[in-house]
Amino acid sequence: MTFAARRLCRLTCLAVLCWTGCATLDQNYESPKVDVVGITKSASDTSAMQFTIQLRIVNPNAETIHLHGLYYELSLEGIEVVTGTAKDLPPIEGYSDTIVSVSSAASLLNSARLVQKLIQEPQEMLDYKLRAKLGTTSKWMPSTTVVETGEISLQ
Repeated sequence: MTFAARRLCRLTCLAVLCWTGCATLDQNYESPKVDVVGITKSASDTSAMQFTIQLRIVNPNAETIHLHGLYYELSLEGIEVVTGTAKDLPPIEGYSDTIVSVSSAASLLNSARLVQKLIQEPQEMLDYKLRAKLGTTSKWMPSTTVVETGEISLQ
């Protein structure tokens, strides 16, 4: 067998392995759902606007999700107001949920911009966007970004 024939055979085998490997990935995978279910002021001696936010993470899949960490942003009226991180999170079994506590901080300048915008343009509803990046321990799916949007009534 010539060098070119061996090389072609190896490339063909590699292509078949890659193709069959991708076929075994779960085609019905759904992104997890993330909701804010609680907010408490952090007990700290600083004047910084620090919070502990409880996030409910729902796993709509059969396989357990092993989370390494998460990062999230909460925007109101297009202004990023709160960000937070957490690491070493518990695994979320298939078809179940868990509540995780996330340390968070509010941006003073962006909060002031939001207040200024609401004073200049009073509104009955606020648009919000929660963006959460969930880092997993999986080599095949290292992270998933979940975006939730909606409106909050001010009345």
